[in-house]
Amino acid sequence: MFFKALFRKFGFSQPDPAATALYRTSVQAARQVEFFTDLGVPDTVDGRFDMISLTVSLMNRRIGLCDPKHAERIQELAQALFDVMFEDMDINLREFGVSDEGMKHKIKPMAKAHLGRLKAYTDALTHMDESERLDAMTEAVTRNIYRGEAPPKAPQSLAARAIEMSVELDGATDTEVLSGRFVFAADTQTPSDTDR
Repeated sequence: MFFKALFRKFGFSQPDPAATALYRTSVQAARQVEFFTDLGVPDTVDGRFDMISLTVSLMNRRIGLCDPKHAERIQELAQALFDVMFEDMDINLREFGVSDEGMKHKIKPMAKAHLGRLKAYTDALTHMDESERLDAMTEAVTRNIYRGEAPPKAPQSLAARAIEMSVELDGATDTEVLSGRFVFAADTQTPSDTDR
């Protein structure tokens, strides 16, 4: 794993195309205008990261639900998606002027936060009862996206949207997911500025 990352850094290998495609789909879903307007997600660097973490977590959860006969590919793709995400975070932070030294104090906490959220969102979606699932996801987005401060009813609405996305992902075939061909059905619109 270390050598793959090192080789990529020096241009000797390319990121997994499927992981790159799934990450692109995740970012597009995360940047829907309604999240930052109607649902009050802060349109800031942190808010954008929080939404990308949510949609990538949903994608990772679906990868993990693929048939165990694809175990090696599942593990490989999940790791590749994580790598692509944080390579993108690295690039974006550097564009904001974060130094190599400062990067150490940014990327590691972000990666740790993302992994914690992946578990929280995945756990929330394991509830079979719809009401319990909505409550658990609402609690998770309130804590991780709104940081405890949210417009009335916004967390529940965002939680419901996340559940809808997870259901859409559940309906995808393993082939669509593992090959990176999955895309959300709804057209997405992003804010006019393209910074994440």
